[in-house]
Amino acid sequence: MIKSYLRKNIPIAVFILFVFFMAACDHKQASSQTDESNQLHNLIVSHFQPGNHPIQTKILEGFAEDLHKQTDGRISMEFYPSNTLGDAGSQYDMAVTREADIALSVYGYSPGRFPLVTVMEMPFLAESAAHASEILMTLYEEFPEMQEEHADTHPLFLFSAEPAQIISRDFKIQTPDDMKGLRVRSPSPLANHIIEALGATPVSMPMGDVYESLERGVIDAAMVPFEAINNYSFHEVTNYITIGNFSATPFFSVMNQKTYDSFRDSDQKVLDQLTGIELAKEAGSIYDADGEIGLEIAKETGAEVIKLEGDLLKPWQEALEPVVDTWIEEREKEGYDAQKLYDRAMELKEELSEGGKEY
Repeated sequence: MIKSYLRKNIPIAVFILFVFFMAACDHKQASSQTDESNQLHNLIVSHFQPGNHPIQTKILEGFAEDLHKQTDGRISMEFYPSNTLGDAGSQYDMAVTREADIALSVYGYSPGRFPLVTVMEMPFLAESAAHASEILMTLYEEFPEMQEEHADTHPLFLFSAEPAQIISRDFKIQTPDDMKGLRVRSPSPLANHIIEALGATPVSMPMGDVYESLERGVIDAAMVPFEAINNYSFHEVTNYITIGNFSATPFFSVMNQKTYDSFRDSDQKVLDQLTGIELAKEAGSIYDADGEIGLEIAKETGAEVIKLEGDLLKPWQEALEPVVDTWIEEREKEGYDAQKLYDRAMELKEELSEGGKEY
């Protein structure tokens, strides 16, 4: 009789156990989803600028505040400026390996790694840092090849410092011939080619060494942005400024891909809305603002400004045309449609033009 009872009721017992099991699984899954949706993220942000630089105090901290607010406090940031976690050339790899969740630095500190981004260093392309930043972000969005260069991270905003000009203490530089034989501080490998094409000798040195080198005659001129005149007191050793927008310096701010993937969908959407072209332009504007101060200080202390435009610009364009041709040729040997990229960059120069600045 007992055996018969058990045979009749085993299916019911199994069904009841199954219901309890599924309910427990559903509860566990729901609990897991709740935990995930409420998960807190404290992002490690590493960069090479000092902690009081406007890139941190205005751009990164403003971004952090907006992100924290719009994700209801789920995402916050912890800043490590001044290469605290690694040198400037290591920042990108730190984002790849998740030593940092977000990293910001100069592309030029990783030579050869981003060959297409160097289009931004072409002469006479950028009018300002904000202008260059918008060009760079637009090119990134339009060219999958440029996106592929960043495939091991999640780019947040790509931006640029203002274009470099030529300053000198003793030499008025108005034509390419005025550059011949001069020793000129260079900011990058591509700038070396620009300086050499003008008949001068490039001298690579940190920005902090330029003041003394100009003062002592170790170099005759320096290729620097206006903001350096202010931030490094170059106005004290500058009597001539040649404005030609010779080359811009692009920067990156990227996030570890796994960090990005760990966010809930709505938080990813918030982050995407807060980054991109507008934040890139805002970052560029930081350098433009400092540049305006630097140029004004130089003028007030008596520096003569030579602006290359119209007929005065043409011989410079002719002298530097081989630099562009060589860049295109080298990139095409690497398998890229570099001519298309360069042509689009020059189109964007006009499309996004600010109408030029009054100096």
